[in-house]
Amino acid sequence: MLIVFTLSFAIVIHSIWISSTSIAQEGTTVSGHLIDTTDNPISDITIYLRQNDALNQNKLRIPDDSVKVKTDSKGGFTFLNIRNTALQLELSSCTKTGYEINVLSIEFGDIALYPDRGWNWSSIEFSLDSGTRMEDIIITADIRKRSKIRTRVIYADGTPLSNTRLYVYRETKPFVGNNKGSGQLIKKTDAEGYFVEYLHATDIPTHSITLAVEHQNLYAKAVPFIMKDSTELVLKLNGTPALQTDLSLEHSARFSALEAYLTPSPVWVVNPANGHAYKITHSQPIRNAMEHAKNEGAYLVAISDEDEQEWLSNVFGNGLFWIGLSDAEEEGTWKWQSGEPLNYTNWAPYQQESGNSETKDYAKEGLYDWTWVIYREIYELDNPQDRRPYFGKAIIEKPTNSIE
Repeated sequence: MLIVFTLSFAIVIHSIWISSTSIAQEGTTVSGHLIDTTDNPISDITIYLRQNDALNQNKLRIPDDSVKVKTDSKGGFTFLNIRNTALQLELSSCTKTGYEINVLSIEFGDIALYPDRGWNWSSIEFSLDSGTRMEDIIITADIRKRSKIRTRVIYADGTPLSNTRLYVYRETKPFVGNNKGSGQLIKKTDAEGYFVEYLHATDIPTHSITLAVEHQNLYAKAVPFIMKDSTELVLKLNGTPALQTDLSLEHSARFSALEAYLTPSPVWVVNPANGHAYKITHSQPIRNAMEHAKNEGAYLVAISDEDEQEWLSNVFGNGLFWIGLSDAEEEGTWKWQSGEPLNYTNWAPYQQESGNSETKDYAKEGLYDWTWVIYREIYELDNPQDRRPYFGKAIIEKPTNSIE
């Protein structure tokens, strides 16, 4: 399973220096227990103890076999013969299948730490003198079962999609507000065509969920549902088995296609002030968005004045959208794709001064009161083979007399 989208947090406590009170030995010992809020032990949880380069002043990476341990049936854990002095203790919230765990406090001796809580990780940084015995640490955590979606995928003829990798796009929509979210995953089904996804635990449902799957250009999607403790789904692909022919498609392109499949077809909305119609496209690279607009007899939106800008923000709400402004033809000379003159701008602070460059040739709007920001066409990554385009929804525009 590959998870494209994950949120994380770090609880960072600056150096805690503990002097050795034991006879000098070859390495350091760190041990203790992990318990829940009712003092019951939490077993089978992986705890990591890593070298912390930020506190390791000599920057020497010393090999250490005690990288991680699992808590035993009594919640106990022990790291032996640690050779580093600058350390980082970490715990993953998703380390136990079907459960979510969040650290509430870490206590040793007279010291008690109360870290923030978040999604994926808890970590604490400290330093120990060589040979120290740091024992009887008590880590208290909140642990609860995670909500589970068990989905079976079948072909149109009822044959299960067995032992096969597929792409999953999940969308959550809140009951109140516009702050929807999405998840992009690659899953593998079992022999019966099932895959399981665990969501973060919640006491009260706050949103509805829907999801879509893709395999070999075949699609299926679920009716929106409210998440409870456990949900069972059966998704029927819109076709039958075929040879794998499109391995060249990138992950981002597959997820973009899934988002488009899951999202209702957009409709044209007419601005009575100028007689032009507008609509939102699905998420895609800028060049695809320009081609999309052209195929609909339209162009990426050209914003003529503050009134049009305000109308767009009221109609389409929050979000970063491609617009038709670019200096790709001549660096520093911004032009609308439509050919209209650039008589109005709404740049975010410092965008033209520090945000612009030879590689940032396209604009998006919707950030900070719908101001404009400059984007690259391609992610700038260290490995040229890993370069990929920026994706985003776009606003397209055309006169109402050209609407079919």
